[in-house]
Amino acid sequence: MFKPSGIRNTAGSSGLQRNIPNSLIVAVFGFAAILRILVGFGHHSGENNYHGSNKSYGGDYEAQRHWMEITYHLPIGEWYWYDLEYWGLDYPPLTAYHSYFCGWLSHYLAGADTVALDVSRGIEEPKHKAYMRFTVLLFDLLIFCTAVWYSSFRQDRRSLWAILISLCQPAILLIDHGHFQYNTIALGLSVYAFSFMVQGRFISCVYGSFFFCLALNFKQMTLYYAPAVFFYLLGRCLAKPSKFVSRFLFLGLTVISTFWILWRPFIQYGPSQTATTSHDRIIHIIRRIFPFERGLFEGKVANIWCALNTRPVSIRERIDPAAQPLLALALTIAMIAPSCYSMLRLGMQDPKKIGIEIEKKQWIQLLWGTASCSLGFFLASFQVHEKSILMALAPCALLLWQDPAFVEWFSIVCAWSLWPLLRVDRLQVPYSCTMIIFLSLIRLRSQQSQLQPTVFSGSLSHVPKVTHLAMLGLHIAEALLKPPSRLPDLYPVLWSVLGCALFCFAYLIICSKLLKSPDVHDERKAKTS
Repeated sequence: MFKPSGIRNTAGSSGLQRNIPNSLIVAVFGFAAILRILVGFGHHSGENNYHGSNKSYGGDYEAQRHWMEITYHLPIGEWYWYDLEYWGLDYPPLTAYHSYFCGWLSHYLAGADTVALDVSRGIEEPKHKAYMRFTVLLFDLLIFCTAVWYSSFRQDRRSLWAILISLCQPAILLIDHGHFQYNTIALGLSVYAFSFMVQGRFISCVYGSFFFCLALNFKQMTLYYAPAVFFYLLGRCLAKPSKFVSRFLFLGLTVISTFWILWRPFIQYGPSQTATTSHDRIIHIIRRIFPFERGLFEGKVANIWCALNTRPVSIRERIDPAAQPLLALALTIAMIAPSCYSMLRLGMQDPKKIGIEIEKKQWIQLLWGTASCSLGFFLASFQVHEKSILMALAPCALLLWQDPAFVEWFSIVCAWSLWPLLRVDRLQVPYSCTMIIFLSLIRLRSQQSQLQPTVFSGSLSHVPKVTHLAMLGLHIAEALLKPPSRLPDLYPVLWSVLGCALFCFAYLIICSKLLKSPDVHDERKAKTS
């Protein structure tokens, strides 16, 4: 049986046989896989051109399928230039290569008509839907599930519970296997990166930076982790001043070479019908990946800007559009500063000098740091989508036993915040079922483990119940009460405002956990004194 080799797995192999039967491990991953398959039987984004309006055909499902079509048939120089008005490719290069592989596979497994250039647009036949769902499931199991296993399994039942909770997150299941995306690839690569970075030998940081570069080149949202990761790795370089230059150059060479390999074909080759220079091609792709011209406000996301754009504040009308990106940048820097500072200090505490227990604490703090940094980006940055909350959720979910009540509460809030999008996709049934299953798992876990310390104690003890009632109350109100004609977007706006308030509260909690953590060097001195 596969035995994870991560630094957090310190028990002997005999402990695996004695404490965790193989059948239980198979049951956990089998349950997670079945849950994904069942969600896949629901609707996907833009199915039958249904998304509450008739502005354009399809959604993320058709976009991903179309990218398979163009990458399979066209020369690589055309990929980022072909018919940009119809779901033009706007993800980083690794997604493009992934689309080519899936398109090639679709040609032979699902039929050539499923990726026929131009004429396959809008195809939604059952066989091809099954293939598309299969690709999401396959890469989820191969990358995300194995990353969670590698980073979290400690050969005991507690770690198995943490893995189960991480793999059964309703928000991740509903977006990737319902709405349809491949977020778990970027999330899995990021988890692998984090798990390597905190290991004692510096070469592991190099491995981690390689995996993180892959994540960045698969989905641009992974940049939400980048400041925290940068300062942590900078700290690792500073941990040994005599080796700072060599370590920094080693990491820089890894990053530059990885990006160069992935980007070089797109820099070298351009569209056949338009004369372009290498500089033109780079700028064009960057503009495709980061469409800043769309503006600060993207729908009714549960972040600060969308919440402040409601009446009577209506911030969009009060701030010059030219100043909005600068304001978003300033607020984002302010909100990610605590995590960046903490990660720099954390990295400077060289785990190789301190021991395996401190490596585990570095893992915990790195997850809190990346969760804080990504949540700061979600709340304050430019061009935020609802789905971006998965960036904060993924590392937080791995911290189950640090504060089970908070992690489970945050998981529910993340899924609940996606309701307006899921409702448009007609995923009400999968949403209800995955939430009930997740709540059942929470109940079962609480019955099988001792009471754990939590931030929800004392004056905050009623926060989960009050917020759960508020979220449930909005669901009931939307089902029973029709909004007034002058406020047709009443419920999406309420979701945005309440969601923003809950995420701001979660941000403060995560920052408090991050900044209150004891310095590992001070802790070591206390033990030896």
